[in-house]
Amino acid sequence: MLVALPLHNRRFRERKYDQAQLLAGGLAQATGREAPVGLLSRARETRRQVGLSEAERAHNVAGAFTASPSVAGQDILLVDDVLTTGATVRAAAIALREAGATRVEILTLARAFSLT
Repeated sequence: MLVALPLHNRRFRERKYDQAQLLAGGLAQATGREAPVGLLSRARETRRQVGLSEAERAHNVAGAFTASPSVAGQDILLVDDVLTTGATVRAAAIALREAGATRVEILTLARAFSLT
């Protein structure tokens, strides 16, 4: 099952789209898999991660996600657009595992990093 890393509702209203959900939906359509909306949500709004250290990013997103009990027993492919330090997908994967997901793997479109 594909699960998109969700935006907070306020950010979704501002943008009017969720890039990770669009990626997950397209991938689901191309592979014949499911990408239901609502299995993972942001329990609270977080600060933007840009400019935060790795430790600050981890603290910022810790406990920020909740997962539906319907992920129990499922293998999940967590889809996001960009991976930087991995703090956000790690926090989301923890929520999915705590809700009973059997396995969580991560797929991102891009990997951001600094050469400095």
